[in-house]
Amino acid sequence: MNESIVENKNQLFYYSIYASLILGVYWVIKYLIIILGKDYAITGILGNMLSIGTPIILLYFLVRYNQRYADNMMSFGHGIQFSILMFFFASILEAVVVFIHVNWIDPIFISNFYKSIIVIAESLNLDQALTAQLADQPLPSSFSYVFNNIIMGDVFIGLLLSLVIVPIARRIKPQREV
Repeated sequence: MNESIVENKNQLFYYSIYASLILGVYWVIKYLIIILGKDYAITGILGNMLSIGTPIILLYFLVRYNQRYADNMMSFGHGIQFSILMFFFASILEAVVVFIHVNWIDPIFISNFYKSIIVIAESLNLDQALTAQLADQPLPSSFSYVFNNIIMGDVFIGLLLSLVIVPIARRIKPQREV
């Protein structure tokens, strides 16, 4: 019995890596479309439309994992683990591309990003002390920006999405492939 649990964890790990490669490539393509076309409104719309693909990809791989490796008996916790691993590994792929972008291709990207946040805070008429404190904070390094905003952000989003999508994936019982 214990051997099947270890095998199941190995399948969870390896299948989440496989799924994360597809999700990571999807995120990289989405990021490149948004960054390369930031001056065109259509790419902003396309980038927002592509956001719907992330939960669909998660649902697809959860259903396939449940069917192929969990015999349609995936537990809620097991689905959460799969989702978090999938988002973590996909975020590493995306983080490499973002790091290259913010460190070497567009080194003022982070500065411009935080300046736009301050402008938005001022336009929303937030508390002056809060806006001043935001403006006085030092800019993060490229590594810390990528770690906090990409890796940790993606894993957190993966956790939130999995809380909704895992129960849906557990209910979907496609017929076995012949």
